[in-house]
Amino acid sequence: MATAELSGVRPLHKAGLTDMLVTRILGLVTAGNLEAGDQLPSERKLAETFSISRPTLREAIRALAVLGVLEIRHGGGVFVSQLSAADLLQPLTFFLTLRSTEVDKLYEARQLIEGDICARAASRATEADAAELEALIVSQEAVTGEPEKYREINTLFHQRLAELADNEFLARAAQSLNILGLEFRKIASETPSVIARSIKDHRAIAEAIRNKQPEAARAAMVAHMVHVLGSTRSSMKAGQKP
Repeated sequence: MATAELSGVRPLHKAGLTDMLVTRILGLVTAGNLEAGDQLPSERKLAETFSISRPTLREAIRALAVLGVLEIRHGGGVFVSQLSAADLLQPLTFFLTLRSTEVDKLYEARQLIEGDICARAASRATEADAAELEALIVSQEAVTGEPEKYREINTLFHQRLAELADNEFLARAAQSLNILGLEFRKIASETPSVIARSIKDHRAIAEAIRNKQPEAARAAMVAHMVHVLGSTRSSMKAGQKP
């Protein structure tokens, strides 16, 4: 079978490249631009097409293989799996049916997972690590009037926390839950007051980590998730109004 051609694909240039590439390729599959059995272009060509590094590309392909979207044939290339469109759309269907009860549970899970991530980060972080977190917060403050850029830096902040926790399973779980609620957050995080609240929360988290206070860091993240849930629910409620 011929290798698929990815025409009209725009390069990726922003933060969170792996997540963005996963979403882009999944979109190509669900839209039918990539079909079951199609072989992806070579690693070199894919990296050039999306203007990304090969390590980033490999990480995205691994993630899609775990999801069952792609099949890696050692020595034989990467192929779109035989999953049906309904199978591929199941995660999206779940996302689209999220309502207040499910969102509550989502953020309950985030409290537990990201709270533990922060506690671990506080135990492990060096002064340089703490300074890096604080620099990300300063970058957030510089783009409070640009919600899209703020969300990008916010993602980096949470990713860096997960890296400092030094547990890839926790990091992946946190990343997945964050992605699940991202569309709702896009609405809520357009509000200056919500962005200001989040930055204040981030400062409390970073301070606890700098002071090597695991339980204070955990509590700060739990409080942050409570605030995020509140603004998310408010934005969902507003969106339901005629």
